[in-house]
Amino acid sequence: MTKQKLVFYISYNDRNLLESIKLVIILIMSMTIVFSFNQVYGIPDPILITQSNGLHNVIFDGKWTHETEWKPSSHNLLSYDDMVIHLRTAHQENFIYVFVDPVGDLTLDENLDEATICFDAKNNKSQMPDINDFCFTVSLNQEQGILTQGVLDGNYEIINGTEFIAISNVSDENDRYTKIPHPSYEFRIPIELLDRSDNYGFYLSVYDASSDKFYSWPESLTRENSEIPSPSEWGDIISPDKSLPEMHLPFLIFTILIFTIILVQSKRKIRLFHSF
Repeated sequence: MTKQKLVFYISYNDRNLLESIKLVIILIMSMTIVFSFNQVYGIPDPILITQSNGLHNVIFDGKWTHETEWKPSSHNLLSYDDMVIHLRTAHQENFIYVFVDPVGDLTLDENLDEATICFDAKNNKSQMPDINDFCFTVSLNQEQGILTQGVLDGNYEIINGTEFIAISNVSDENDRYTKIPHPSYEFRIPIELLDRSDNYGFYLSVYDASSDKFYSWPESLTRENSEIPSPSEWGDIISPDKSLPEMHLPFLIFTILIFTIILVQSKRKIRLFHSF
Protein backbone atom coordinates (compact mmCIF):
# COMPACT_ATOMS: atom_id res chain seq x y z
CA MET A 1 0.00 0.00 0.00
CA THR A 2 2.79 2.39 0.89
CA LYS A 3 4.54 1.74 -2.40
CA GLN A 4 1.34 2.28 -4.35
CA LYS A 5 0.74 5.59 -2.59
CA LEU A 6 4.31 6.61 -3.24
CA VAL A 7 3.96 5.81 -6.94
CA PHE A 8 0.77 7.90 -7.04
CA TYR A 9 2.53 10.77 -5.29
CA ILE A 10 5.34 10.79 -7.83
CA SER A 11 3.09 10.47 -10.87
CA TYR A 12 0.76 13.17 -9.55
CA ASN A 13 3.60 15.64 -9.20
CA ASP A 14 5.08 14.61 -12.55
CA ARG A 15 1.80 15.49 -14.22
CA ASN A 16 1.67 18.82 -12.44
CA LEU A 17 5.28 19.46 -13.32
CA LEU A 18 4.53 18.83 -16.98
CA GLU A 19 1.52 21.13 -16.79
CA SER A 20 3.66 23.81 -15.21
CA ILE A 21 6.33 23.47 -17.89
CA LYS A 22 3.69 23.75 -20.60
CA LEU A 23 2.28 26.86 -18.96
CA VAL A 24 5.74 28.42 -18.67
CA ILE A 25 6.40 27.70 -22.37
CA ILE A 26 3.10 29.32 -23.31
CA LEU A 27 3.95 32.36 -21.19
CA ILE A 28 7.41 32.66 -22.74
CA MET A 29 5.92 32.42 -26.23
CA SER A 30 3.30 35.05 -25.34
CA MET A 31 5.89 37.45 -23.97
CA THR A 32 8.07 36.89 -27.05
CA ILE A 33 5.13 37.82 -29.25
CA VAL A 34 4.54 40.98 -27.21
CA PHE A 35 8.20 42.02 -27.45
CA SER A 36 8.29 41.21 -31.18
CA PHE A 37 5.15 43.24 -31.78
CA ASN A 38 6.63 46.22 -29.96
CA GLN A 39 9.86 46.00 -31.93
CA VAL A 40 8.18 45.57 -35.33
CA TYR A 41 5.79 48.46 -34.81
CA GLY A 42 8.27 50.67 -32.98
CA ILE A 43 6.31 50.78 -29.72
CA PRO A 44 8.72 51.58 -26.87
CA ASP A 45 8.38 50.20 -23.38
CA PRO A 46 6.89 52.90 -21.13
CA ILE A 47 8.98 54.97 -18.77
CA LEU A 48 8.11 53.72 -15.28
CA ILE A 49 8.00 56.49 -12.71
CA THR A 50 8.31 55.67 -9.03
CA GLN A 51 6.79 57.30 -5.97
CA SER A 52 9.43 58.92 -3.76
CA ASN A 53 9.58 60.23 -0.23
CA GLY A 54 12.91 61.99 -0.54
CA LEU A 55 12.94 64.23 -3.61
CA HIS A 56 11.45 67.17 -1.76
CA ASN A 57 15.02 67.55 -0.47
CA VAL A 58 16.47 68.06 -3.96
CA ILE A 59 18.61 71.19 -4.21
CA PHE A 60 17.76 72.59 -7.63
CA ASP A 61 21.12 73.70 -8.95
CA GLY A 62 21.02 71.82 -12.25
CA LYS A 63 23.30 68.94 -11.23
CA TRP A 64 23.87 66.12 -8.75
CA THR A 65 24.48 68.16 -5.60
CA HIS A 66 25.57 65.00 -3.79
CA GLU A 67 25.84 61.37 -4.88
CA THR A 68 22.55 60.20 -3.33
CA GLU A 69 20.41 63.22 -4.23
CA TRP A 70 18.43 61.58 -7.08
CA LYS A 71 18.81 58.01 -5.85
CA PRO A 72 15.13 57.67 -4.72
CA SER A 73 13.88 57.76 -8.33
CA SER A 74 13.37 55.43 -11.28
CA HIS A 75 16.30 55.02 -13.64
CA ASN A 76 16.16 54.63 -17.42
CA LEU A 77 19.33 54.20 -19.46
CA LEU A 78 19.02 55.57 -23.00
CA SER A 79 21.82 54.52 -25.37
CA TYR A 80 22.53 55.86 -28.84
CA ASP A 81 25.41 55.32 -31.26
CA ASP A 82 27.33 58.32 -29.91
CA MET A 83 25.43 59.32 -26.77
CA VAL A 84 24.37 57.92 -23.40
CA ILE A 85 21.64 59.59 -21.35
CA HIS A 86 20.61 58.69 -17.83
CA LEU A 87 16.98 59.63 -17.21
CA ARG A 88 15.66 59.64 -13.65
CA THR A 89 12.00 60.21 -12.81
CA ALA A 90 9.86 60.26 -9.67
CA HIS A 91 6.73 61.80 -8.25
CA GLN A 92 6.08 63.06 -4.75
CA GLU A 93 2.99 64.82 -3.46
CA ASN A 94 2.17 67.57 -5.97
CA PHE A 95 5.20 67.39 -8.27
CA ILE A 96 6.86 65.25 -10.92
CA TYR A 97 10.67 65.25 -10.75
CA VAL A 98 12.86 64.62 -13.79
CA PHE A 99 16.65 64.58 -14.05
CA VAL A 100 18.29 64.38 -17.49
CA ASP A 101 21.96 63.41 -17.43
CA PRO A 102 23.55 63.20 -20.93
CA VAL A 103 26.95 61.85 -19.90
CA GLY A 104 27.98 61.45 -23.54
CA ASP A 105 27.97 65.21 -24.20
CA LEU A 106 31.56 66.18 -23.33
CA THR A 107 31.47 69.67 -24.85
CA LEU A 108 30.00 72.52 -22.85
CA ASP A 109 28.07 74.91 -25.07
CA GLU A 110 26.56 77.46 -22.72
CA ASN A 111 23.03 78.59 -23.64
CA LEU A 112 23.10 76.23 -26.64
CA ASP A 113 23.01 72.68 -25.26
CA GLU A 114 19.48 72.03 -24.05
CA ALA A 115 16.97 69.48 -22.84
CA THR A 116 13.21 69.36 -23.45
CA ILE A 117 10.63 67.16 -21.75
CA CYS A 118 7.00 67.05 -22.93
CA PHE A 119 3.83 65.66 -21.36
CA ASP A 120 0.55 64.86 -23.07
CA ALA A 121 -1.80 65.26 -20.10
CA LYS A 122 -4.66 63.32 -21.72
CA ASN A 123 -2.38 60.98 -23.69
CA ASN A 124 -4.81 61.20 -26.59
CA LYS A 125 -1.97 60.80 -29.15
CA SER A 126 -3.23 63.72 -31.21
CA GLN A 127 -1.61 64.36 -34.58
CA MET A 128 -1.20 68.06 -33.82
CA PRO A 129 -0.32 69.70 -30.49
CA ASP A 130 -3.37 70.65 -28.45
CA ILE A 131 -4.04 72.33 -25.11
CA ASN A 132 -3.23 69.07 -23.27
CA ASP A 133 0.39 69.08 -24.50
CA PHE A 134 3.09 70.82 -22.44
CA CYS A 135 6.83 71.10 -23.10
CA PHE A 136 9.55 72.32 -20.71
CA THR A 137 12.88 73.46 -22.15
CA VAL A 138 16.06 74.67 -20.48
CA SER A 139 19.51 75.42 -21.89
CA LEU A 140 22.89 74.83 -20.30
CA ASN A 141 23.62 77.25 -17.43
CA GLN A 142 20.12 78.72 -17.46
CA GLU A 143 18.45 79.11 -14.07
CA GLN A 144 14.90 78.95 -15.41
CA GLY A 145 13.61 77.39 -18.58
CA ILE A 146 10.46 78.04 -20.59
CA LEU A 147 7.08 76.33 -20.70
CA THR A 148 5.11 76.00 -23.91
CA GLN A 149 1.59 74.68 -24.43
CA GLY A 150 -0.14 73.42 -27.54
CA VAL A 151 -2.72 75.78 -29.04
CA LEU A 152 -5.63 75.39 -31.42
CA ASP A 153 -3.60 76.04 -34.57
CA GLY A 154 -1.35 73.06 -33.85
CA ASN A 155 1.67 75.04 -32.62
CA TYR A 156 3.12 75.80 -29.19
CA GLU A 157 3.10 79.11 -27.36
CA ILE A 158 4.94 80.24 -24.24
CA ILE A 159 2.84 80.43 -21.07
CA ASN A 160 3.75 82.01 -17.75
CA GLY A 161 2.56 81.97 -14.16
CA THR A 162 3.12 78.25 -13.56
CA GLU A 163 5.21 77.08 -10.62
CA PHE A 164 7.71 74.84 -12.40
CA ILE A 165 11.48 74.49 -12.15
CA ALA A 166 13.79 73.89 -15.10
CA ILE A 167 17.47 74.52 -14.41
CA SER A 168 20.75 73.42 -15.98
CA ASN A 169 24.37 73.35 -14.91
CA VAL A 170 27.68 71.63 -15.57
CA SER A 171 28.03 68.39 -13.65
CA ASP A 172 30.88 67.88 -11.21
CA GLU A 173 32.52 65.14 -9.14
CA ASN A 174 29.23 64.32 -7.41
CA ASP A 175 27.65 62.95 -10.59
CA ARG A 176 26.70 59.33 -10.02
CA TYR A 177 27.74 58.12 -13.48
CA THR A 178 30.89 59.99 -14.48
CA LYS A 179 33.28 62.57 -13.07
CA ILE A 180 33.87 64.13 -16.51
CA PRO A 181 32.04 67.50 -16.72
CA HIS A 182 28.98 67.53 -18.99
CA PRO A 183 25.60 69.32 -19.13
CA SER A 184 22.85 68.16 -16.79
CA TYR A 185 19.24 69.24 -16.36
CA GLU A 186 16.76 69.23 -13.45
CA PHE A 187 12.98 69.66 -13.69
CA ARG A 188 10.13 69.90 -11.21
CA ILE A 189 6.68 69.83 -12.81
CA PRO A 190 3.47 70.67 -10.89
CA ILE A 191 1.00 67.82 -11.30
CA GLU A 192 -1.96 70.21 -11.13
CA LEU A 193 -0.85 71.59 -14.50
CA LEU A 194 -1.30 68.17 -16.08
CA ASP A 195 -4.13 66.86 -13.88
CA ARG A 196 -3.58 63.61 -12.05
CA SER A 197 -3.42 60.52 -14.24
CA ASP A 198 -1.79 57.11 -14.22
CA ASN A 199 -0.55 57.46 -17.80
CA TYR A 200 0.79 60.51 -19.63
CA GLY A 201 2.24 60.80 -23.08
CA PHE A 202 5.95 61.59 -22.75
CA TYR A 203 8.74 62.87 -24.97
CA LEU A 204 12.38 63.71 -24.23
CA SER A 205 14.84 65.62 -26.39
CA VAL A 206 18.49 66.46 -25.66
CA TYR A 207 20.37 68.79 -28.00
CA ASP A 208 24.18 68.65 -28.30
CA ALA A 209 25.17 71.94 -29.95
CA SER A 210 28.72 70.88 -30.81
CA SER A 211 27.46 68.06 -33.04
CA ASP A 212 24.21 69.86 -33.91
CA LYS A 213 22.23 66.70 -33.09
CA PHE A 214 19.05 65.93 -31.19
CA TYR A 215 18.70 62.74 -29.18
CA SER A 216 15.09 61.77 -28.51
CA TRP A 217 12.97 59.33 -26.56
CA PRO A 218 11.24 57.35 -27.94
CA GLU A 219 14.54 56.57 -29.60
CA SER A 220 12.92 55.97 -32.99
CA LEU A 221 11.97 59.66 -33.26
CA THR A 222 14.05 62.28 -35.01
CA ARG A 223 13.92 66.02 -34.43
CA GLU A 224 15.13 68.81 -36.64
CA ASN A 225 15.53 72.44 -35.55
CA SER A 226 12.78 73.45 -33.14
CA GLU A 227 10.12 71.09 -34.49
CA ILE A 228 8.89 68.74 -31.77
CA PRO A 229 7.55 65.44 -33.14
CA SER A 230 3.79 64.89 -33.20
CA PRO A 231 2.28 63.84 -29.84
CA SER A 232 0.91 60.81 -31.67
CA GLU A 233 4.49 59.49 -31.75
CA TRP A 234 5.36 60.10 -28.11
CA GLY A 235 5.78 57.25 -25.67
CA ASP A 236 4.12 56.75 -22.28
CA ILE A 237 5.19 57.50 -18.73
CA ILE A 238 3.43 55.48 -15.98
CA SER A 239 2.39 56.79 -13.48
CA PRO A 240 2.37 59.67 -10.93
CA ASP A 241 -0.74 58.41 -9.18
CA LYS A 242 0.38 54.84 -8.52
CA SER A 243 3.60 53.58 -7.02
CA LEU A 244 5.24 51.14 -9.47
CA PRO A 245 8.32 48.89 -9.14
CA GLU A 246 11.46 49.95 -10.98
CA MET A 247 11.34 47.24 -13.64
CA HIS A 248 9.84 46.90 -17.09
CA LEU A 249 6.13 46.05 -17.02
CA PRO A 250 6.29 42.87 -19.21
CA PHE A 251 9.10 41.48 -17.04
CA LEU A 252 7.13 42.30 -13.89
CA ILE A 253 4.05 40.45 -15.18
CA PHE A 254 6.15 37.46 -16.20
CA THR A 255 7.88 37.33 -12.80
CA ILE A 256 4.56 37.43 -10.95
CA LEU A 257 3.13 34.60 -13.07
CA ILE A 258 6.15 32.36 -12.53
CA PHE A 259 6.10 33.01 -8.78
CA THR A 260 2.38 32.16 -8.70
CA ILE A 261 2.97 28.84 -10.48
CA ILE A 262 5.71 27.87 -8.06
CA LEU A 263 3.56 28.80 -5.08
CA VAL A 264 0.56 26.83 -6.32
CA GLN A 265 2.65 23.73 -7.03
CA SER A 266 4.28 23.93 -3.60
CA LYS A 267 0.89 24.07 -1.88
CA ARG A 268 -0.34 21.06 -3.87
CA LYS A 269 2.66 19.02 -2.83
CA ILE A 270 2.22 19.96 0.82
CA ARG A 271 -1.50 19.02 0.78
CA LEU A 272 -0.78 15.69 -0.93
CA PHE A 273 2.02 14.87 1.50
CA HIS A 274 -0.24 15.50 4.52
CA SER A 275 -2.95 13.29 3.02
CA PHE A 276 -0.64 10.29 3.53
